[in-house]
Formats: sequence, C-alpha cells, structure tokens
Amino acid sequence: MDSPLITAILVFISIYVIFFLIRLFADFLLAIIAIGSAILAFNIKGSYNEFKMVLEELNIFSFLNLSLPAEPTGQGIFMIAIMIVIAAILVSIPVLPFSATYRQMLGVETSVFARKENKVRAWIAEEIQRQQKHRN
Repeated sequence: MDSPLITAILVFISIYVIFFLIRLFADFLLAIIAIGSAILAFNIKGSYNEFKMVLEELNIFSFLNLSLPAEPTGQGIFMIAIMIVIAAILVSIPVLPFSATYRQMLGVETSVFARKENKVRAWIAEEIQRQQKHRN
C-alpha cells in the first residue's frame, strides 16, 4: 500500500466490483421490493390501524387534503395500496439503471436469448447458402 499505483489499481478494481455486484443483484432487489410490497398489501386489512397511524404521522394525506376512514373500508384499503405502490416505485428508481430487465425493455442491451436466436438464424442462412451453391 506504499505505492500510489497499487492504491489506484485497488480503488479502480473495488469500484468495478461494486458496480458489478450492484448490476448482478439489481433484478433481485427489484423482485424483493415487489414481493415485500405485495406482502404489505396482503396485510393491509389486518394491520389497517398501523398503516393509518404511520401515514398520519408522515402527514401524507393531510398534504393531499385526504383522510383515511376509521375502519378498513374499500376506499381506505385502496388508498393505502396506492401509497405502497408509490413507495415501492420511489424505492426502485435508483436500482432501475442497473437492472438487466429494465435495460432490455429500453433496448439498451439485447438478451442472451436474442443473441442465441441471431446465431441460429445465421447458421440457417449459412446452410441455405451452402445448399444453393451445391445445386448450382
């Protein structure tokens, strides 16, 4: 560690490894966020008072000039579910640029299956050209 060159190389490698791990686990993190949100939504009716208390402490509904009913009604459950969706989306935003699924949806990178399909098409085209040369 006495050499600045070794320090610089170690910093470069560690940054690369961290970004590699972030990219590797980004889709897993998005899946965990979605599953956690679904579990929260599943438990809205049973934990309605706790959700109501947390949302009232955050002053979200007073900011929007809304209020939650005292008892778990369809409207109250729906409003809490919307807040869970919004929170999950906001938590997911920093992870999206690293997600392979999101990058494929945007067309930034092709999937492994698309690359394999292109190889198969190239092989088929190559074989057709060989067959045509044999006929001629």
